[in-house]
Amino acid sequence: MILSLLTNPILLPALVGAGVSFLAGIVILLVFRFFHVETNPLQKLVEDVLPGVNCGGCGYSGCAAYATALADGSEPLTTLCTAGGQDTATAVAGVMGVEAGTVTPMVANVFCQGTTKNTHKRYEYTGPRHCAEAAGLFSGPNSCTFGCLGFGDCVAVCEFNALYLENGIAHVNHENCTACGKCVNACPKHIIHMIPKHELATNVTCSNHWPPKVVRKACTVGCIACGRCVRVCPVDAIVIEDNLAVIDQLKCIHCGKCVEVCPTNAIREGLLGGPGESSAWKMTGK
Repeated sequence: MILSLLTNPILLPALVGAGVSFLAGIVILLVFRFFHVETNPLQKLVEDVLPGVNCGGCGYSGCAAYATALADGSEPLTTLCTAGGQDTATAVAGVMGVEAGTVTPMVANVFCQGTTKNTHKRYEYTGPRHCAEAAGLFSGPNSCTFGCLGFGDCVAVCEFNALYLENGIAHVNHENCTACGKCVNACPKHIIHMIPKHELATNVTCSNHWPPKVVRKACTVGCIACGRCVRVCPVDAIVIEDNLAVIDQLKCIHCGKCVEVCPTNAIREGLLGGPGESSAWKMTGK
């Protein structure tokens, strides 16, 4: 009878499979028994108060990794969660039994106004519709070689629907942005920066470092480094660096005087929040 079972074309494979499964189960149990790593109870408590979006804005691979680092003491800062902001930082500090630090809300911002209306094409690009590839061909087809290419590499990597394309350039919905920084790394032109939200109040939304005459030919709203903003700033918060006006946000009092005198509307004022954002900006209208 045993011989007949061993020669049965159906039962033999079934017995072999069952035996292998049984042995594999034993191996798994032994591995779990002897190599099991005890979880720090504090890690679970911290992870429970984190938002769980796993955006990576804290610099770790996800909420669990950040919680682990806090629990084992390798990460002393309880204010790194950009998605949760101050409320999460306070909750984490409460779990850790430490004083809550102050969180400066961060957000991505595209430093370019080079829309299809403000710029033109130098040549017709027919390659892959990706910014990284287009940038490799004479810095892209747009007249401003410093500006947004508009193919949406940043949009593709954003997991929170915080970026979108409109009129040929990328825009940020700051209400959705978790400041994870993925769009910053994806942009081959390096025109997306992670900045404190209050900095959106007054910004030089241009990244072109060419001389003024070249800028004017490339983009109608580019900074021409005229220095008018520097002269009217009452707190010396603006300087010209490499043919581009730069605002020191720690000094800026958001008085709006620079916005009023900017001849190209390169300086804009107002907090953005999503589609239709242009209506939220205050511009000189010159």
